[in-house]
Amino acid sequence: MRIRQIGDPILREVSVAVTLDQLKTANVIELVARMKSILNGIQSISPENGNALSAPQVGSLLRLIVLRIDGQFHVMVNPEFKPLSDRMFEFDEECFSLYDQRATVQRFYNIEVQYLTENGETISKNLEGDNAGLVQHEVDHLDGVLFLDRLQQLGREATSIDEVLSEQPARLAQVKKMMQYMIG
Repeated sequence: MRIRQIGDPILREVSVAVTLDQLKTANVIELVARMKSILNGIQSISPENGNALSAPQVGSLLRLIVLRIDGQFHVMVNPEFKPLSDRMFEFDEECFSLYDQRATVQRFYNIEVQYLTENGETISKNLEGDNAGLVQHEVDHLDGVLFLDRLQQLGREATSIDEVLSEQPARLAQVKKMMQYMIG
């Protein structure tokens, strides 16, 4: 299985911080390469997807996410974010670990994220909109939180992908192919 699916206990565990020494290990280097490869595989099936993944989703309890911004990968080790304002937005969420569900979740529109790069450099980056939403979603994974938990707080429910794409059979077929890739 390329991506762990809902029900796998690792998705509910809190990830541990990565030390500078660990960044240089074969384990972390291979993890990052595998995550990028999986995202590229997803994007080859569905060009608008394959933009973010957390280490727990591939079976590692390290605080590490990979995010694609403007076509470039950003490896974020030990990411922490803070909102830059109280402004929230409705973020349409989907998750590779439960890809048959979709929902709208409230996220901060503007955030500052601080993290280490895979080379150990400390970075601070301001993000807004979808990229900010993706970081918040992936950091949730590092804390054992799924977007379904956020829905419960809002009193909302997720919608099945079959319902969401019922009038787009070609897109639904593409999504099902992508789902098979993720669990294959």
